[in-house]
Amino acid sequence: METRALAKVGEELTSQLEEFRSKGANVLVPTLTIQEISPYHKPVVEIVKINPDPKAGEVYEVVFNSGDFSLRAVALMRIGYAVGLVWNARGCGRTDNGMNPNIVTYRAEAAVRKEDGTWMPLTAEYMLDLEIIEQETRDSYEKKSKDYAKKEGWSEDKRKDYIEKSLKRDMTQKRKFRLQLAQTGAMGVVVRKILGLKGTYKKVELEKPFIVPKIAFRPDVNDPKIREALLKQGMDATNLLFGAECGRGMLDYHPEVCETGKQTDTVSGEGQEAVPEAETASAPIDVTPQPAKQEPVVPFEKLDAAGQIRFLTGLIKRKNYDSKKMKRPLEQFSDQHRQMLYDHLNAMPDATEELPFE
Repeated sequence: METRALAKVGEELTSQLEEFRSKGANVLVPTLTIQEISPYHKPVVEIVKINPDPKAGEVYEVVFNSGDFSLRAVALMRIGYAVGLVWNARGCGRTDNGMNPNIVTYRAEAAVRKEDGTWMPLTAEYMLDLEIIEQETRDSYEKKSKDYAKKEGWSEDKRKDYIEKSLKRDMTQKRKFRLQLAQTGAMGVVVRKILGLKGTYKKVELEKPFIVPKIAFRPDVNDPKIREALLKQGMDATNLLFGAECGRGMLDYHPEVCETGKQTDTVSGEGQEAVPEAETASAPIDVTPQPAKQEPVVPFEKLDAAGQIRFLTGLIKRKNYDSKKMKRPLEQFSDQHRQMLYDHLNAMPDATEELPFE
């Protein structure tokens, strides 16, 4: 019976995806059919809508008036979050030395959690060569200009002027946002590895929603053991966010017991005479919250330059920060730059914190 129920769930999801496909929606799934689903998991469908207007900042036109649009990093992030993708901020970044202004190489790293709870990391590297892009853009406008010349009766000079003006406009934008384009390219490769995302879309396609099916954990909460495990997990998450519970609450109240063994209701005052407060008072409980950040004994801004450098050096080791990303040594940092680096490092998790990335 259980096998039939699981097969029925898979068939229902496959049928639902086919219905979305028949309506022209962009169904992002690596396989066409769902073979088998664990009894503790349930298929769910995430619907992501992308604004096809380039002015909204979610898409951009590859070549002006070409009708081909690519997704920007914002849209890729939304689709990635829908599938449960977690981007590794440490593993993402520019990998070239920046010496060639026409080449930008960007590396993206992410991980997605599988049904068994383990993480599957994915990496991709994308190289943006502006010289090649310029040549491809020129070839595209060469072809378009010939069509316009036939229809509009352009002269050769007007046709060449159209090519140069269009090329200058497009390449100015691409040079201005070359790092963002390389970032989008690398992230797109990662997402395409998982979902088979296309490189370009027509505006009509972008007007349709993106359908992202995934498997969600749905345990049987009627099982006492599973319910207990879920409650413990929830409490652990709460303690991680707000800190462990401290002090005594209303549920911790118990009547005090005197030396004779009789109970005394400290609220009503009835019963045997209460033991003096000095004898029954327990040690004070320290409820001062511990700072989450790595703070120096003296405020960072009060330290001199040498003290700030020493503290930043230790903080870099604690956070396992790649010092190669710094363009110059700490000794050459200004006061403002040292403060900015301190704020950035404090926002990073410690290297000992468990993450799905090495």
